[in-house]
Amino acid sequence: MEKKNTLLLTVIAVATLLVAVVGATFAYFGSFTATVKDKAAVNVTTGNVAASTFITTGGTLSLYVPGSAMTKGENAAAVPAGTKNESANLVVKLNYPDGTTQMTCTYDIYFEYDKDSAIYGVDPTPVTADITGNEFTYTLNPSTGITVEGAYVSSASEAKSFSLFSSAVNGSAKKVASGSITATGTTPETATTQNLLADVNFYNFPTIDQSKLAGKSFKGSFYVKQDSVKCTTAAKSGS
Repeated sequence: MEKKNTLLLTVIAVATLLVAVVGATFAYFGSFTATVKDKAAVNVTTGNVAASTFITTGGTLSLYVPGSAMTKGENAAAVPAGTKNESANLVVKLNYPDGTTQMTCTYDIYFEYDKDSAIYGVDPTPVTADITGNEFTYTLNPSTGITVEGAYVSSASEAKSFSLFSSAVNGSAKKVASGSITATGTTPETATTQNLLADVNFYNFPTIDQSKLAGKSFKGSFYVKQDSVKCTTAAKSGS
């Protein structure tokens, strides 16, 4: 009888161990959503793998157009003269310390104006008429792993008008890019890093009245949207 009881307990123990191993495997190799809590600076622990972090920083843009930079008159410099420029750099980092597997997180990048910002392209700060070219431009420079949406693709040689973001207000953020980042066996110091650099330029056209834009502040953020972050763990590539 004791042998039968011992055998039965052994079988139960083995079965319990198998269930635990299978359960752990499904918890480890799977997908989950990280929670992003802030537009400008985010440090999110990826829930199911507590030692891993998906982090974003930067991305805040603020450009002030002073009246002193808005010169006009017959003796003004050639068009366009005087440039006001700023930049915002959104940084995305993924740290995943396990070196036997890898983590991949996908995410979307959006732009939205601050609530107290002037909006370029909307009264009382419209796009100035009769200008050849653009007066308020942007370029988006993504690192490998980030793809800019077709409507917002730009380059140093083909800057685009910031008026494309004129409707990115009151919760109506515009998706400008998507990214995919992978890490394995990293530390906070060696975390995989990607970035989206946004450069903006405002040009003064001395022979044209741009007074409606003088003294205005244009503020907003390029940020990773909360519900877009999806992370998965899997076997390392090539292993």
